[in-house]
Amino acid sequence: MPEPGSPAMNHLFLAAEGGGPGTVPLLILIVALVGFGLAYFVVGPGKRSGPKRNADIPLAMRPYHADEELETTGMERAMAWGVALAVFASLFIPLYWLIEPTRINNAVDDFYDADVAAGRAEYQNACASCHGVNLEGGSAPHPSPDVDAPWPAPALDNIVARYADSEIVPDVREFILLTLIHGRPGTPMNAFGVAGGGVYSDNQLEQITTYILSVQTGEIPEAQAFVGRSGEDVFEVSCARCHGPNAEGYVGPQLWNVYERYGWSGEDDESLVQARNAVRQVLQEGRNLPGNAPMPSFALELTDDAIEAVIDHIESFQDLGGPRTAQIGGLPEGDD
Repeated sequence: MPEPGSPAMNHLFLAAEGGGPGTVPLLILIVALVGFGLAYFVVGPGKRSGPKRNADIPLAMRPYHADEELETTGMERAMAWGVALAVFASLFIPLYWLIEPTRINNAVDDFYDADVAAGRAEYQNACASCHGVNLEGGSAPHPSPDVDAPWPAPALDNIVARYADSEIVPDVREFILLTLIHGRPGTPMNAFGVAGGGVYSDNQLEQITTYILSVQTGEIPEAQAFVGRSGEDVFEVSCARCHGPNAEGYVGPQLWNVYERYGWSGEDDESLVQARNAVRQVLQEGRNLPGNAPMPSFALELTDDAIEAVIDHIESFQDLGGPRTAQIGGLPEGDD
């Protein structure tokens, strides 16, 4: 018997495959019914001829079959029905078993293609103006009216590669969905899901996510060397949009006393090294703060020298006595 998906099976059901998704089950049914009909009329009850006995007697008053008839024609009739049904099952079940997996896979592929097409249209309506028509990245107006510079919108065609080894984003699909549903407070990324106050249904956001994941390139730009540029320049380009131009905090926490929050006492070198290592780890690995946008990893965007330069810059304005929490939005009045 040919294996499912083999050339023999493909030739056998070539006409059925070309006739649409409803043709294969119809073909199976026709073949099974033909086999059933042959069994019925050749060896089954259909081969009997002659007038029916007791045709004019009501059913409730007819005498039942005699033992002689039950042990001969009655038994033969029952056996004939068994043969007919066995032929039907022997044709229908194998054919259905051979074809059904392919039909299901084709249906899944069709659903996937439909989701990708719908997601592409929804993406162009909702996302392309910021993230680019081809998911190459772009920009959006800064949410603060006092800032003229645009807010960089990341590329989405390599989001899987960017978070491939990330511990803060173990499931990229879920990460994209949650971002679409709830947005990122304080950034131009609005909430699109109904649960977050948007107007897009869960199904529409699933389709957008499917489309984004379907066009991944896996290409990540080489790390920026920042040759000849100071740590302050690196901070301005890579950090200021979330932590504020003066590290006062915006979407991300203020950094004026981040060393103290990581254990720096202000005096001994050991706690200074400990705090510096903690900041380096966050820059290289990222960090996930529940309820806030995750701190992405910069290991793929910045060279080791650039990371050290920005750490030096952060270290240059460290102070003691500020709030012990990673307060978002800058220090309260009187705490500077």
